[in-house]
Amino acid sequence: MTSPPRPTEESRRRAEALLTDNGLDLTWLEDVLDRAGIGDRLAGLDVGVVGTGQVGDNVRCHLTWAPGADGDGDGDDGPAPPPTSVILKLPSADETSRATGGATRSYVREVGFYRDVAPSVDIRVPAVHHLWEDPPTNRFVLVMEDITPAETGDQLTGCSLDRAELAVDAAAALHGSTWGRTDELAGLDWVDAPSEERRAQHRELLAMVFPGFVDRYGDRLGHDDLAVGHWLAERYGNWQATRTTPECLVHGDFRLDNVLFGLDRPAPPITTVDWQTASLGSALNDVAYFLSGSLAPDRLAAVEDELLDRYRRGLADRGVELDAERVAREYALGAPTGYVMAVIASQIVGQTDRGDEMFLVMARGSAALTRRLDTAGLVG
Repeated sequence: MTSPPRPTEESRRRAEALLTDNGLDLTWLEDVLDRAGIGDRLAGLDVGVVGTGQVGDNVRCHLTWAPGADGDGDGDDGPAPPPTSVILKLPSADETSRATGGATRSYVREVGFYRDVAPSVDIRVPAVHHLWEDPPTNRFVLVMEDITPAETGDQLTGCSLDRAELAVDAAAALHGSTWGRTDELAGLDWVDAPSEERRAQHRELLAMVFPGFVDRYGDRLGHDDLAVGHWLAERYGNWQATRTTPECLVHGDFRLDNVLFGLDRPAPPITTVDWQTASLGSALNDVAYFLSGSLAPDRLAAVEDELLDRYRRGLADRGVELDAERVAREYALGAPTGYVMAVIASQIVGQTDRGDEMFLVMARGSAALTRRLDTAGLVG
């Protein structure tokens, strides 16, 4: 197995501070992994920050095991060796982002997804060895499988057609395996479903934060892109009224920064992470959101029909039959999803240079798709 790269000194310093702030150390991790059947005697721990999360932080723990330490495993020749690394997901160190994670129930939602839903969906997600949460204090811990050798997608550079196909397959796996389970999933206290009250809340929030978005990014967005934002701010309720019936569980923030692409075995081809926005909703929102933020507008227009047909076949493989016309319409209606996320998220999480670039990529791509597919005309 290929080992992940060792952390830089800066990454190590930040990770050690995160562990200290959360009261975690080698003894705690050794106990957690022992109880999970992963391994029983740690001799050393090296840590580093990984990922580019806006609301949560990720720490990779490089594990050195004492001689003779064993995991449970299930191999024919005895226990498999314990892993050489795991990932800890923790609340953001940034106070604004951490407060946002608590207020939006993002932390509760992610822990709930891994606890209640992950075992029953087709989409590949990391195995979770341990989870804990304390919602009143906005604290949580997830100890997860480290997907390696793999690399995180990069929102700023986009992706190839091959990787877009993997993402479309992953979306079909999630949506197809939760289609028709809306009543069951709505019974979980962390799962949000569309409602008039929730639409009103989102409409008011968008109207409140959009001026700040324009102040921060207006001079870096073209006139046509800003026009899409103004249309959304004015007609958000009309747009949302077209998506009233939830179909399945959606990721809600399905983009390149939230997927890991396997580089070689044993890593799977694609693994989806960051489930803080999972909810019941319209399936094609995830697809439009991913594609508009991952492929340049001209490139997307050239391969769009192929990718949507691939998605439709993926649903059909799981017993969900949608005709091409319905898929195309729902996809067009989902086109503004990335713009809405860019506006709201950029104003309620801590600001970073990379975050600014990411939100601009999302807004531009979503605006281009919204214009090309005439979403405003569909909304009326």
